Amino acid sequence: MAVTSDDVARAAGVSRPAVSQILNGRGRFAPETIRRVEEMAAAMNYRPSAAARTLATGTSDVVVALVPNTTFGTNLQDVIDVLTAELAQVGLTLVLRFASSPVELLEHFVTTVRPRAVVAPFVAATAAERKFIEGSGVTLIDLAAGEDVNYRIGQMQGEYLVSKGHQALVYAHLHDARIDVYGDMRERGLADSCREHAIAAPKSIRLSVDLVDAVSVLRDLPTGVAIACYNDDVAIALLAAARELGRRVPEDVALLGVDATRIGALMSPRLTTIAVDTTTALHAMVDNIVSQLSGSVPVDSLADRLVLNVVHGGSA
Repeated sequence: MAVTSDDVARAAGVSRPAVSQILNGRGRFAPETIRRVEEMAAAMNYRPSAAARTLATGTSDVVVALVPNTTFGTNLQDVIDVLTAELAQVGLTLVLRFASSPVELLEHFVTTVRPRAVVAPFVAATAAERKFIEGSGVTLIDLAAGEDVNYRIGQMQGEYLVSKGHQALVYAHLHDARIDVYGDMRERGLADSCREHAIAAPKSIRLSVDLVDAVSVLRDLPTGVAIACYNDDVAIALLAAARELGRRVPEDVALLGVDATRIGALMSPRLTTIAVDTTTALHAMVDNIVSQLSGSVPVDSLADRLVLNVVHGGSA
Protein backbone atom coordinates (compact mmCIF):
# COMPACT_ATOMS: atom_id res chain seq x y z
CA MET A 1 0.00 0.00 0.00
CA ALA A 2 1.07 3.57 -0.68
CA VAL A 3 2.65 5.41 2.23
CA THR A 4 0.50 8.32 3.47
CA SER A 5 1.35 11.50 5.34
CA ASP A 6 -0.25 9.90 8.43
CA ASP A 7 2.32 7.09 8.24
CA VAL A 8 5.18 9.59 8.03
CA ALA A 9 3.72 11.63 10.89
CA ARG A 10 3.49 8.62 13.20
CA ALA A 11 7.02 7.50 12.35
CA ALA A 12 8.47 10.99 12.85
CA GLY A 13 6.43 11.71 15.99
CA VAL A 14 4.72 14.82 14.62
CA SER A 15 1.23 15.71 13.40
CA ARG A 16 0.03 15.14 9.83
CA PRO A 17 -0.32 18.91 9.15
CA ALA A 18 3.27 19.33 10.32
CA VAL A 19 4.44 16.81 7.73
CA SER A 20 2.57 18.69 4.99
CA GLN A 21 3.96 22.08 6.05
CA ILE A 22 7.55 20.85 6.41
CA LEU A 23 7.62 19.06 3.06
CA ASN A 24 6.11 22.11 1.36
CA GLY A 25 8.60 24.49 2.98
CA ARG A 26 6.05 26.26 5.15
CA GLY A 27 5.71 26.91 8.87
CA ARG A 28 8.34 27.30 11.58
CA PHE A 29 9.84 24.13 12.98
CA ALA A 30 13.02 23.20 14.81
CA PRO A 31 15.83 22.11 12.44
CA GLU A 32 15.88 18.70 14.14
CA THR A 33 12.15 18.23 13.46
CA ILE A 34 12.55 19.21 9.83
CA ARG A 35 15.49 16.84 9.42
CA ARG A 36 13.58 13.96 11.06
CA VAL A 37 10.50 14.41 8.86
CA GLU A 38 12.53 14.72 5.65
CA GLU A 39 14.64 11.67 6.47
CA MET A 40 11.59 9.61 7.42
CA ALA A 41 9.72 10.63 4.24
CA ALA A 42 12.74 9.65 2.14
CA ALA A 43 13.22 6.35 3.97
CA MET A 44 9.56 5.44 3.55
CA ASN A 45 9.56 6.57 -0.11
CA TYR A 46 6.67 8.92 0.61
CA ARG A 47 5.25 10.85 -2.35
CA PRO A 48 2.82 13.69 -1.52
CA SER A 49 -0.55 13.47 -3.24
CA ALA A 50 -0.62 15.71 -6.29
CA ALA A 51 -4.40 15.98 -6.09
CA ALA A 52 -4.30 17.04 -2.44
CA ARG A 53 -1.58 19.60 -3.14
CA THR A 54 -3.65 21.03 -6.01
CA LEU A 55 -6.66 21.40 -3.72
CA ALA A 56 -4.56 23.06 -1.03
CA THR A 57 -2.60 25.47 -3.20
CA GLY A 58 -4.86 26.05 -6.21
CA THR A 59 -2.13 24.87 -8.59
CA SER A 60 -0.45 21.58 -9.40
CA ASP A 61 3.18 20.72 -10.10
CA VAL A 62 2.35 20.15 -13.76
CA VAL A 63 4.00 22.19 -16.51
CA VAL A 64 2.21 21.99 -19.86
CA ALA A 65 4.34 22.24 -23.00
CA LEU A 66 2.55 23.20 -26.20
CA VAL A 67 4.20 21.17 -28.97
CA PRO A 68 3.54 21.23 -32.72
CA ASN A 69 1.70 18.30 -34.29
CA THR A 70 4.72 17.61 -36.47
CA THR A 71 7.15 14.82 -37.25
CA PHE A 72 8.86 14.20 -33.91
CA GLY A 73 12.47 13.95 -35.05
CA THR A 74 15.50 13.54 -32.85
CA ASN A 75 15.82 17.28 -32.15
CA LEU A 76 12.35 17.60 -30.63
CA GLN A 77 12.72 14.25 -28.89
CA ASP A 78 16.00 15.33 -27.26
CA VAL A 79 14.44 18.58 -26.07
CA ILE A 80 11.44 16.78 -24.54
CA ASP A 81 13.61 14.11 -22.88
CA VAL A 82 15.95 16.62 -21.23
CA LEU A 83 13.16 19.02 -20.31
CA THR A 84 11.19 16.20 -18.66
CA ALA A 85 14.19 14.96 -16.66
CA GLU A 86 15.44 18.36 -15.50
CA LEU A 87 12.01 19.65 -14.50
CA ALA A 88 11.47 16.42 -12.52
CA GLN A 89 14.59 17.28 -10.49
CA VAL A 90 12.86 20.42 -9.22
CA GLY A 91 9.56 18.62 -8.55
CA LEU A 92 7.72 19.52 -11.75
CA THR A 93 5.94 17.13 -14.11
CA LEU A 94 5.93 17.85 -17.85
CA VAL A 95 2.78 17.16 -19.85
CA LEU A 96 2.59 17.63 -23.63
CA ARG A 97 -0.36 19.13 -25.51
CA PHE A 98 -0.61 19.69 -29.25
CA ALA A 99 -0.60 23.40 -30.02
CA SER A 100 -2.81 22.74 -33.05
CA SER A 101 -5.68 21.40 -30.90
CA PRO A 102 -8.78 23.60 -30.50
CA VAL A 103 -8.24 26.19 -27.78
CA GLU A 104 -11.35 24.85 -26.01
CA LEU A 105 -9.50 21.60 -25.27
CA LEU A 106 -6.62 23.54 -23.74
CA GLU A 107 -9.09 25.59 -21.69
CA HIS A 108 -10.67 22.41 -20.31
CA PHE A 109 -7.29 20.89 -19.48
CA VAL A 110 -5.94 24.02 -17.77
CA THR A 111 -9.13 24.55 -15.80
CA THR A 112 -9.14 20.92 -14.63
CA VAL A 113 -5.43 20.40 -13.89
CA ARG A 114 -4.50 23.96 -12.81
CA PRO A 115 -0.85 23.69 -14.02
CA ARG A 116 1.96 25.80 -12.60
CA ALA A 117 2.76 27.06 -16.08
CA VAL A 118 2.13 26.62 -19.79
CA VAL A 119 5.33 26.65 -21.85
CA ALA A 120 5.57 27.28 -25.59
CA PRO A 121 9.10 26.10 -26.45
CA PHE A 122 8.71 25.38 -30.19
CA VAL A 123 5.79 27.42 -31.52
CA ALA A 124 4.57 30.74 -30.15
CA ALA A 125 1.24 30.71 -28.36
CA THR A 126 -1.66 31.97 -30.47
CA ALA A 127 -3.56 35.09 -29.49
CA ALA A 128 -6.49 32.95 -28.30
CA GLU A 129 -4.22 30.70 -26.23
CA ARG A 130 -2.41 33.67 -24.73
CA LYS A 131 -5.66 35.43 -23.82
CA PHE A 132 -7.08 32.39 -22.05
CA ILE A 133 -3.91 31.29 -20.25
CA GLU A 134 -3.08 34.74 -18.91
CA GLY A 135 -6.72 35.39 -18.05
CA SER A 136 -6.88 32.17 -16.03
CA GLY A 137 -3.98 33.25 -13.81
CA VAL A 138 -1.63 30.54 -15.08
CA THR A 139 1.92 31.58 -15.96
CA LEU A 140 2.62 31.57 -19.71
CA ILE A 141 6.29 31.10 -20.65
CA ASP A 142 6.56 31.79 -24.37
CA LEU A 143 10.06 30.63 -25.25
CA ALA A 144 9.21 30.60 -28.97
CA ALA A 145 8.44 34.32 -29.06
CA GLY A 146 10.88 36.67 -30.76
CA GLU A 147 13.22 35.66 -33.57
CA ASP A 148 12.02 32.60 -35.46
CA VAL A 149 14.81 30.06 -35.88
CA ASN A 150 12.96 28.65 -38.90
CA TYR A 151 13.53 31.87 -40.82
CA ARG A 152 17.24 31.51 -40.05
CA ILE A 153 17.18 27.92 -41.29
CA GLY A 154 15.64 28.99 -44.62
CA GLN A 155 18.20 31.76 -44.98
CA MET A 156 21.05 29.35 -44.28
CA GLN A 157 19.72 26.91 -46.87
CA GLY A 158 19.64 29.71 -49.44
CA GLU A 159 23.12 30.98 -48.61
CA TYR A 160 24.59 27.49 -48.84
CA LEU A 161 22.95 26.60 -52.15
CA VAL A 162 23.89 29.92 -53.74
CA SER A 163 27.47 29.51 -52.50
CA LYS A 164 27.58 26.22 -54.45
CA GLY A 165 26.67 28.07 -57.64
CA HIS A 166 22.97 27.15 -57.79
CA GLN A 167 20.68 29.78 -59.31
CA ALA A 168 17.35 27.91 -59.70
CA LEU A 169 16.09 27.24 -56.17
CA VAL A 170 13.03 25.31 -55.03
CA TYR A 171 11.47 24.93 -51.57
CA ALA A 172 9.97 21.50 -50.81
CA HIS A 173 7.22 21.34 -48.17
CA LEU A 174 5.67 18.25 -46.67
CA HIS A 175 2.31 17.72 -48.33
CA ASP A 176 0.50 17.45 -44.98
CA ALA A 177 0.37 21.02 -43.65
CA ARG A 178 -0.51 19.75 -40.15
CA ILE A 179 3.02 18.40 -39.71
CA ASP A 180 4.76 21.08 -41.80
CA VAL A 181 4.35 23.77 -39.16
CA TYR A 182 7.65 25.51 -39.91
CA GLY A 183 7.72 25.36 -43.70
CA ASP A 184 6.22 28.76 -44.50
CA MET A 185 8.74 30.61 -42.35
CA ARG A 186 11.64 28.58 -43.76
CA GLU A 187 10.51 29.32 -47.30
CA ARG A 188 10.34 33.01 -46.43
CA GLY A 189 13.94 32.92 -45.24
CA LEU A 190 14.95 31.13 -48.46
CA ALA A 191 13.10 33.70 -50.58
CA ASP A 192 14.80 36.60 -48.81
CA SER A 193 18.18 34.96 -49.39
CA CYS A 194 17.37 34.70 -53.10
CA ARG A 195 16.37 38.36 -53.16
CA GLU A 196 19.63 39.39 -51.51
CA HIS A 197 21.56 37.55 -54.22
CA ALA A 198 19.40 38.97 -57.03
CA ILE A 199 18.15 35.57 -58.24
CA ALA A 200 14.60 34.43 -58.93
CA ALA A 201 12.28 33.68 -56.04
CA PRO A 202 12.16 29.96 -55.19
CA LYS A 203 9.47 27.76 -56.67
CA SER A 204 7.33 26.04 -54.03
CA ILE A 205 6.45 22.34 -54.18
CA ARG A 206 4.71 19.91 -51.81
CA LEU A 207 5.14 16.16 -51.57
CA SER A 208 4.52 13.22 -49.27
CA VAL A 209 7.30 11.01 -48.00
CA ASP A 210 6.26 8.52 -50.63
CA LEU A 211 8.24 7.36 -53.68
CA VAL A 212 5.38 7.60 -56.18
CA ASP A 213 4.47 11.11 -55.06
CA ALA A 214 8.11 12.24 -54.96
CA VAL A 215 8.74 10.91 -58.50
CA SER A 216 5.64 12.71 -59.78
CA VAL A 217 6.74 16.01 -58.24
CA LEU A 218 10.39 15.78 -59.29
CA ARG A 219 9.49 14.78 -62.86
CA ASP A 220 7.78 18.17 -63.27
CA LEU A 221 10.94 20.08 -62.28
CA PRO A 222 13.64 20.93 -64.82
CA THR A 223 17.13 19.49 -64.56
CA GLY A 224 19.57 21.72 -62.68
CA VAL A 225 17.41 22.80 -59.75
CA ALA A 226 18.56 22.97 -56.13
CA ILE A 227 15.92 22.01 -53.57
CA ALA A 228 15.84 23.28 -49.99
CA CYS A 229 13.81 20.61 -48.20
CA TYR A 230 11.58 20.98 -45.14
CA ASN A 231 13.47 18.19 -43.43
CA ASP A 232 15.67 15.18 -44.12
CA ASP A 233 12.63 12.96 -44.73
CA VAL A 234 11.59 15.11 -47.68
CA ALA A 235 15.16 15.22 -48.98
CA ILE A 236 15.47 11.42 -48.78
CA ALA A 237 12.17 10.96 -50.65
CA LEU A 238 13.47 13.21 -53.43
CA LEU A 239 16.82 11.42 -53.42
CA ALA A 240 14.99 8.14 -54.05
CA ALA A 241 12.89 9.83 -56.75
CA ALA A 242 16.03 11.12 -58.47
CA ARG A 243 17.40 7.59 -58.57
CA GLU A 244 14.14 6.33 -60.11
CA LEU A 245 14.27 9.06 -62.79
CA GLY A 246 17.96 8.59 -63.51
CA ARG A 247 18.87 12.10 -62.32
CA ARG A 248 22.30 12.59 -60.83
CA VAL A 249 22.65 14.12 -57.38
CA PRO A 250 23.88 16.82 -57.03
CA GLU A 251 24.66 17.46 -60.74
CA ASP A 252 21.05 17.30 -62.02
CA VAL A 253 19.26 18.00 -58.75
CA ALA A 254 20.82 19.26 -55.51
CA LEU A 255 19.16 18.44 -52.19
CA LEU A 256 19.61 20.16 -48.81
CA GLY A 257 17.77 18.80 -45.77
CA VAL A 258 17.22 19.88 -42.16
CA ASP A 259 17.68 17.93 -38.89
CA ALA A 260 20.90 15.95 -39.57
CA THR A 261 19.15 12.61 -39.00
CA ARG A 262 21.10 9.38 -38.72
CA ILE A 263 19.34 7.91 -41.74
CA GLY A 264 20.44 10.88 -43.84
CA ALA A 265 24.05 10.03 -43.11
CA LEU A 266 23.48 6.54 -44.52
CA MET A 267 22.22 7.72 -47.90
CA SER A 268 24.30 7.61 -51.06
CA PRO A 269 25.31 10.29 -51.64
CA ARG A 270 25.33 11.26 -48.00
CA LEU A 271 22.72 13.93 -47.35
CA THR A 272 23.83 17.52 -46.93
CA THR A 273 21.70 18.99 -44.15
CA ILE A 274 21.28 21.66 -41.48
CA ALA A 275 21.96 20.52 -37.91
CA VAL A 276 20.15 22.27 -35.08
CA ASP A 277 22.23 22.09 -31.89
CA THR A 278 19.93 22.40 -28.87
CA THR A 279 22.55 21.69 -26.17
CA THR A 280 23.01 25.26 -24.92
CA ALA A 281 19.37 26.17 -25.42
CA LEU A 282 18.07 23.21 -23.41
CA HIS A 283 19.71 24.12 -20.12
CA ALA A 284 18.85 27.78 -20.63
CA MET A 285 15.24 26.74 -21.23
CA VAL A 286 15.00 24.89 -17.91
CA ASP A 287 16.67 27.76 -16.05
CA ASN A 288 14.23 30.20 -17.62
CA ILE A 289 11.20 28.12 -16.69
CA VAL A 290 12.26 27.74 -13.07
CA SER A 291 13.28 31.40 -12.81
CA GLN A 292 10.05 32.60 -14.40
CA LEU A 293 8.01 30.57 -11.93
CA SER A 294 9.89 32.22 -9.08
CA GLY A 295 9.47 35.62 -10.73
CA SER A 296 13.19 36.44 -10.74
CA VAL A 297 14.25 36.96 -14.37
CA PRO A 298 12.68 37.60 -17.79
CA VAL A 299 12.47 34.79 -20.32
CA ASP A 300 14.89 34.50 -23.24
CA SER A 301 13.76 33.15 -26.58
CA LEU A 302 14.81 29.57 -27.27
CA ALA A 303 15.62 30.56 -30.85
CA ASP A 304 18.27 33.01 -29.67
CA ARG A 305 20.34 30.16 -28.19
CA LEU A 306 19.99 27.55 -30.93
CA VAL A 307 23.16 26.90 -32.96
CA LEU A 308 22.81 26.03 -36.66
CA ASN A 309 25.48 24.26 -38.69
CA VAL A 310 25.71 22.83 -42.18
CA VAL A 311 26.61 19.14 -42.20
CA HIS A 312 28.38 18.65 -45.49
CA GLY A 313 27.46 15.60 -47.53
CA GLY A 314 27.36 14.92 -51.24
CA SER A 315 23.77 15.84 -52.11
CA ALA A 316 24.12 19.59 -52.61
